[in-house]
Amino acid sequence: SVLGERIDTSQIRNNTQPLFIEAVFEILDPKLKSNPAITEYLTSDDNNLIIQRTLTSDGKTKNKINGMTVTVGQLKALGNALIDFHGPHDHQMLLAEDHHLGLLDQLVDFKNTLDEYAQSFSAYEKTLRQLNQLNSLAQTRQRDLDLLTHQVKELESVPLSEETYNELLSDQAKLNNSERLHDHIQTLLSLLDDEEAGANLLLRKSFAPLKSVTQIDEHSTPLLEQLSSIQEQVHDLIAKLNDYADSLEFDPHTAQDIRNKCDSYDDIKRKYGPSLDEAKQFYGEAKAKLDLINNFEHNDSSLRAQLNTQEKELSKIATKITKARQKTAADLNTTIESELKELGINHVKFEVRFEKIPFERTGADKATFYISPNAGEDLKPLAQIVSSGEAARVMLALKKALIKVDPIPVLIFDEIDAQIGGRLGSITGKKLKELSKFRQVILITHLPQIASFADLHLKVIKSVKSGRATTEINTLTDKSRVQEIAQMMSGQDTNKISLSHAQEMIQQAERIKR
Repeated sequence: SVLGERIDTSQIRNNTQPLFIEAVFEILDPKLKSNPAITEYLTSDDNNLIIQRTLTSDGKTKNKINGMTVTVGQLKALGNALIDFHGPHDHQMLLAEDHHLGLLDQLVDFKNTLDEYAQSFSAYEKTLRQLNQLNSLAQTRQRDLDLLTHQVKELESVPLSEETYNELLSDQAKLNNSERLHDHIQTLLSLLDDEEAGANLLLRKSFAPLKSVTQIDEHSTPLLEQLSSIQEQVHDLIAKLNDYADSLEFDPHTAQDIRNKCDSYDDIKRKYGPSLDEAKQFYGEAKAKLDLINNFEHNDSSLRAQLNTQEKELSKIATKITKARQKTAADLNTTIESELKELGINHVKFEVRFEKIPFERTGADKATFYISPNAGEDLKPLAQIVSSGEAARVMLALKKALIKVDPIPVLIFDEIDAQIGGRLGSITGKKLKELSKFRQVILITHLPQIASFADLHLKVIKSVKSGRATTEINTLTDKSRVQEIAQMMSGQDTNKISLSHAQEMIQQAERIKR
């Protein structure tokens, strides 16, 4: 639950009290620290991740990582990077053939080949989409040709420019209000340029008295210059008003053209908009499709030639990827067989087989794990042949093979001892101990041969106190550990012989561990 799994309130004894769960992980591996799911929670001088979950009495949860509030999704992403859990049914991933290639690829050193392939595959996919689009258009070619031709012609009837459209709206507004505008302009011209009482006349009459002033006081000369400037500005304003009045004179043909263009813009925005930018985007797509259809033979030939070139390039890179996988698979075959023989499957044969498939993002290979656990039997797909106990051992062997490339620091095995006897238990315990040199291994087991390899032995005790069931986890001392191993071998009753055997089993495990 601490790493994002749903908290079942039915498992909480007193749900009126808040539940608090905390886990602490020490992150020392630089590769693990750089994982995006982890790096944002660590500072340069801090290696600890403190994860806390609280469930309050009203059913609300609070999740924190190093004091930062996070979502359940972020907790799960962190959990996937920190813990690899293997329960009694967790070998199903191993039996699913879709996962085999991914498991193998964790071991392969592709160098830059996969990145090179990914770039080529993206270009190949783009060409393939274009060719499929062209072939799809070809099926309805004549119908689409008529429709697209009409659409493109309609969209080309006016410039798809907001500036041009706004100028046209301005002309339309002037056209619709030309009589009122003309009256207002004539009123302005009368006020400014009337021969009897216009501003221009009054300005001309102002020069005589102001000149008399300047003859008496020369410091008033700038006023005469200012009056002259005002007169020029009034003349300029009168000229512009006359020009504007002339622009209001629309001949019938121009007026109709403005109205027709405005109607065209309204239709275009209604059909392809509502904005001109959207209409422009539609035009670009329609024009491209029309060009494809009009040049079908040329485009089809060109795209097929391009696709053929890209397929050859992809095939060349995919072959490199396949060879790298095959080389690694041969090493994996040997490793898995060796590990499984030590785990008691003496006549095992293991093989990664490849099948060519159409180009995908990861290459052109399908990988399937084949196995023959018994002498004289043909190799068959792993999913068809192994028992659950064998699957658990194959998973353990695979984990051993992946240990150098899999960065997950904590491995949890729940009852990996299912269907494993005493002698195989010792071998399994040894393998788990080897894994613990590189990772923290937490194991839940009922088999004393496996438990004897532990560096730290915890005992889960369930009992009834004051009428209520309780669960305790105790750390065993050297003495109590011997007692526990003896009980695991012979039941609750122990004697000198079982205690001696337990002591010997622990000592033997210690010798193997060294």
